[in-house]
Amino acid sequence: MTTRPFPARQLPGRGFAAVVLALGVTLALAAAPASAEGTTTHVDCSRPTAGDGSQTAPFNSVAQANGRTYAPGDTLAFASGTTCTGSLAPRGSGTAAAPITLTSYGAGALPVIDGGGAASAVTLTDQDHWRISGLRLTNPAATLARRTGLRISATDGKAHRGYDIGGLVIDHVAGQTNKNSPTTEDFVQSAGIVTGATGTGSTLNDVHVHDNRISDTGGGGLKIRVGAMAAKGTGVLVENNVVKDIGGDGIIVSYADAPLIQYNNASGVGNGVYPFSGGNFAGIWVLGDHNPTIQKNAVYGITRMSVADSQAFDCDWGNTGTCTIQYNFSRDNIGGFFLDCDGCGTIGAAKQVIRYNISENDCRMSSVSAGRSALHMYNNVFYCTDRKLSITLPDESVVENNIWVGTADSRLPTAAGVSWLWNVFQGVPRPTANGIVGDPMFVNPGTGGDTIDSVDGYRLRATSPALNNGSVVSGNGGRDYWANPVSTTAKPHRGAYNGPGL
Repeated sequence: MTTRPFPARQLPGRGFAAVVLALGVTLALAAAPASAEGTTTHVDCSRPTAGDGSQTAPFNSVAQANGRTYAPGDTLAFASGTTCTGSLAPRGSGTAAAPITLTSYGAGALPVIDGGGAASAVTLTDQDHWRISGLRLTNPAATLARRTGLRISATDGKAHRGYDIGGLVIDHVAGQTNKNSPTTEDFVQSAGIVTGATGTGSTLNDVHVHDNRISDTGGGGLKIRVGAMAAKGTGVLVENNVVKDIGGDGIIVSYADAPLIQYNNASGVGNGVYPFSGGNFAGIWVLGDHNPTIQKNAVYGITRMSVADSQAFDCDWGNTGTCTIQYNFSRDNIGGFFLDCDGCGTIGAAKQVIRYNISENDCRMSSVSAGRSALHMYNNVFYCTDRKLSITLPDESVVENNIWVGTADSRLPTAAGVSWLWNVFQGVPRPTANGIVGDPMFVNPGTGGDTIDSVDGYRLRATSPALNNGSVVSGNGGRDYWANPVSTTAKPHRGAYNGPGL
């Protein structure tokens, strides 16, 4: 029987266009109704005359929608199959019990809000409790600049909260793609969705970004900043988004307390209509967070090499507590699997736990920690048979229970602070006397696809020398990549699989 990883909330085996089409029709037909105490304002930009916002006489412009202040429980709904041009900046705040809803109405394709080259297609500033879904946002322009599809900002020194952002299709946003000076900050503030907190004490909290499909956006896909080093936002969950062919970072979450980034699919990062053009970028990464977790994501096909990065995953500078990267799949990323970059800025010295991941043809890991962070990397699979492994680890690293498949010209680091325990090495020379040399006997290696549940080839055969002879790791998470149990007392397999030999 085929075992599977944690329930994948992606849509495996479906093309990006098909996913977008299916998502658009579904959301248009299932737009959320207004709360009982609220009213619904309708907008249909195909109407020749301006109405009063009722369904029979809808507004016909973004300017009209911006002119009304919305109250708790209200809904602002755009007609499916229509396009509105202009920058939407609706006013008002909802409550936890009665958020304001921005969505679509009627059957057909998602309604389009075209920013027309403005700073953002949709903007919320110092507002609370908004639910946004069922729209397509676009913001093309002839030249690149600081530009987004959706921007949510806190600027007044207060804690703002309550954002559910899901079911959006965002494409063709002409954001800045050059991270080098003098356009660095324009790049940082450009992406499909950008949230930000400026001003002492400003935070965004309870931010749920999910089920969005983002492509061809300059600067990146999702840039979720919710606070600052001294005041972090809380309740950040980024899940089940598809980010494809965007000209910058795939997903970054910064200045958050215990953010969770899971079930996302990022491919072709750095490419697209507005390709990355200067500096560094990565697939999914965290900066300035406390106890961040990146899990159950797929990152693949990063083919554009930036100055030093272009990795699938990155624990960057300023993170504190533990930065955990687990249960992810990555393949064919030119910059490699992982970047430790605590030495790239303000030192956070987070412990880095990298476990139960599968990396296929990434072939590279890089560290700029210079002794500032400690790495515990265990029960991963690193498979690279097409080129030499290039691995740099933090000065303090424990590397155990992993399976390394590489080429004979590869060299794994042997610095005094790097401990190699109970690994398996095939092809690549063993860096220590400890460990098994030989074929780990995978079922069908090198056959990973485009989702986290496409890697059954990295399970182990019953004849594998890696069964039941790894080291017991304290606090091991309790589950392998496929959700098989991992004991706290019995010896586990080496690698990411701990089920029965096949």
